[in-house]
Amino acid sequence: MDFFQQMNLTDFTIYDLFNVKGVEEHIDAYPLMASPVPSSIMIAIYLYFIYKYGPRHMEYRKPYNLRWVIAAYNIFQVIACGYLVSNYIKVGFQFSFIGRCTPKLPVTEYEHGLDAVYYGWLAMCLRMVEFIETVFFVLRKKQNQVSALHVYHHISTFLIVWWSLKLSLSYQEMSIMVLNSIVHMIMYSYYFLSSFKPCQPFTSRIKPIITIIQLAQLVTMLVHVYAALQPSCAANKTIYTLHAVNLVILISLFTNFYIQTYVRNARKLKQK
Repeated sequence: MDFFQQMNLTDFTIYDLFNVKGVEEHIDAYPLMASPVPSSIMIAIYLYFIYKYGPRHMEYRKPYNLRWVIAAYNIFQVIACGYLVSNYIKVGFQFSFIGRCTPKLPVTEYEHGLDAVYYGWLAMCLRMVEFIETVFFVLRKKQNQVSALHVYHHISTFLIVWWSLKLSLSYQEMSIMVLNSIVHMIMYSYYFLSSFKPCQPFTSRIKPIITIIQLAQLVTMLVHVYAALQPSCAANKTIYTLHAVNLVILISLFTNFYIQTYVRNARKLKQK
């Protein structure tokens, strides 16, 4: 099966760029899923704001005090991710799925297949909501935090989830969604606690551990993707190849961040 068949884009035309049909018609009925254009426009607006309009708007303004807004956002993320995990379990997810090939069936043949599609779409929306984190950086005049790792991570994760829903849509993706949501529950709980001074001695000690947890998540996902790429697995090979490439890039970026931030800084402190 060639590339375009794998991507469900046989006889591809410019018109199809705006009207890519999902592997299942059920996903096309959800907002933002009928065409890649709305999501692409949102990403373009996001990039324009964080690199052009936002910094220019804030140039002669004081940073906004968003402490309580960010605290509320962190709580929202913890609750939302917990909601996704609990409902994925209700619709059939098992932790034994991780690292294995899950049989691919039409969603209507799963007992809770249509509900699983809905929660997958919610997970995609949550990845899109995370763009607001970069907006917080800009409005607080923390432009140095708008790093290549941060921006690439948010955009690539959103796009991978969107295309997975569009062209793969199987229980194979559940493991990735659940792993990501569990790690996000830990991560946003850490962010929430670190915003309070009494908690900062504790959170500063565990900060490197958060990065290690993120790396462990990415490596586990890569193992899961490797299982999906086996010839005997019916998962969409093009989508999971993109997953693999993205995960290798993210692992490299996070590893470099860990070395630069914690290992080299620790060595510098010892030398003083």
